[in-house]
Amino acid sequence: MKNTLRVAILTAVALASPLAMADSGSKGNNDDCSVEQAFIAIPDLLVVRPVSLAGCAVGFTAFVVTSPFTAMAECVDESWDTLVVTPGRFTFERDLGDFDDVK
Repeated sequence: MKNTLRVAILTAVALASPLAMADSGSKGNNDDCSVEQAFIAIPDLLVVRPVSLAGCAVGFTAFVVTSPFTAMAECVDESWDTLVVTPGRFTFERDLGDFDDVK
């Protein structure tokens, strides 16, 4: 069991490290922060992205449930932006390991 867990962790690190370094290299950061960026990218890939994907599903469900009420209040666009667009941008448009622009 320990061997399987060790292999899974090493595989995740091996897969996430090149992705993180490619993202940080595309921004022109060629200093020592690429190693730090790689260690930030691993939890982002394994924990934050799946949780934020679940948040997208919850936000869309909340939008569907509350849309009759927001339509009566004439604020459907604000509700869509808050419940669907913002979590979607956080999940799909953000660079791996980049939390600088999080609002």
